[in-house]
Amino acid sequence: MEISYSDKKVLIVDNRLEDLAELKMILGSMGVADIQVASSVNMALVLLREKQYDICFVVFDLGKDNKNGLQLIQEATAEGIRQFSTIYSLIVDPERSKLLFGSLDSSPDTYISKPYSEPKVRFRLEKIMRVKQVMQPLDELLDRGQLQDALLVCDRLVQSYPALTLYIQRMRGIILLEEGGYADAEQLFGSIVAQRVQPWAQVGQGMALCHQGDYLNARQVLQQVIDESHFCVEAYTWLARTYRALGERGEAISLLRKAVMLQPTVPELLGALGSMAAQNQEWNVAVDAYSNAIRHARQSSFQSDDYYFSLVSALLARNNFDRDVEEHAIRTLEDVVLAFPGEPIVQFKSRLMVAQVYRRAGAQERANFAARNAFDLFCELELTEKAEWVEPFLEGMEGTSVETDAQAMKQHVNRDSFALEWGKLNIQGMLSYRKKDYQKALSFFVLADSILPNNPSLTLNLVQAALEQARHPGGERTELLLQCDNALYNIYYGALSLRQQKRYLSLSDRCADMMKAMVDVKREVEESS
Repeated sequence: MEISYSDKKVLIVDNRLEDLAELKMILGSMGVADIQVASSVNMALVLLREKQYDICFVVFDLGKDNKNGLQLIQEATAEGIRQFSTIYSLIVDPERSKLLFGSLDSSPDTYISKPYSEPKVRFRLEKIMRVKQVMQPLDELLDRGQLQDALLVCDRLVQSYPALTLYIQRMRGIILLEEGGYADAEQLFGSIVAQRVQPWAQVGQGMALCHQGDYLNARQVLQQVIDESHFCVEAYTWLARTYRALGERGEAISLLRKAVMLQPTVPELLGALGSMAAQNQEWNVAVDAYSNAIRHARQSSFQSDDYYFSLVSALLARNNFDRDVEEHAIRTLEDVVLAFPGEPIVQFKSRLMVAQVYRRAGAQERANFAARNAFDLFCELELTEKAEWVEPFLEGMEGTSVETDAQAMKQHVNRDSFALEWGKLNIQGMLSYRKKDYQKALSFFVLADSILPNNPSLTLNLVQAALEQARHPGGERTELLLQCDNALYNIYYGALSLRQQKRYLSLSDRCADMMKAMVDVKREVEESS
């Protein structure tokens, strides 16, 4: 049955007007009436936020220093605006296309090459559209987030359409990872790789192995993807995680630097490189990485105030702090307020760091003025926000004219925070920790974290208690270490205060040592058996 294109909504992403016009003309002759165009990834993201498209053609090479076509799929996926029912066709040369399908969940559905012709475009589209028609029940469930139901549909579709088994198993693997079924996911992807090497299946297998703490095998699998020169963000970031988890930060940094050379406009890679470099006190690398992360994250789901504050933290840590560096830091702190307007926490943190910059520059009067401004902004925050940021607040006030007032404010906030449910649980956790009842302390911190997730101080408390608990032999040891590693990975190191950074590094090193010991024991057992 012939496919009708009259009701299809199409988006074309290309910055070459002549090629764009040619593809638009071909689609028009096929009956497509609703065609939108974009010249960049960021412009395409704006359109995708407003409207759902049936087909999206995106050129891979959009010019030097510009985001490539794969990043549109990556960022749309990360932002949650990518619909599984939308067909993504990457426009790329055939010989290069095989290197661009290594991603597990951010690969295009198909590709097409220039020069265009109507028969070639029609052939590619009709082939994938027939697959999408069969997959429609699964795509609809995935778009609605009904993952358990989607797993059941996968089983039925494999029985009905055995020729599409590989396609369906890929979707099944993605769902299993999302649902935390790591052992099943590893088995599934491993069986696929055993039959035929598929880069996306290797990535999925590596991710599943990482989640289970099998870092050495994960490293071996993910390295194979990179050795084949695949442009796959997940392969690099997860491989770097295997090194970081075992305390090998230098190797992780080296790997991420290579990744950034290949994909210099990916904020996720740049941010990961900046964080690892900061932990290793490689400040020049960190400054460059954070600066580029800020630049390429604009107008995307990766835009984060953490990049700005991390950049300033790295600038402050460098040995050479001249007038140009001072101005760079102050300008960055002004930019973050403009980038996140109307956010009190951002305004407060910005002024707090301005005081630190002026203190570093020896401009004490300016530092005192900025500190007073930060103090006033802190007073305007809600109690929960005050309790969250009271430690960095006091640390930032040290050496300024309002340090005594800040100490009094901290006591006031600590007293009032007991009225907050998470604050009460956090205090109970600390009291239990001091009594060396680590299991009880951990349970309090876990409950507090469920109420107030992603708070650095609370997360560090949780990790510290979990590491103490993991020192005792028991079946939960592996799971505790994996949870600690995951929690530490999700803390943005560069945006922590100096004391928090020192504590983070201490806990990270402890976790890595314990993880490495566990891996070594497992390896010895495997070698002896």
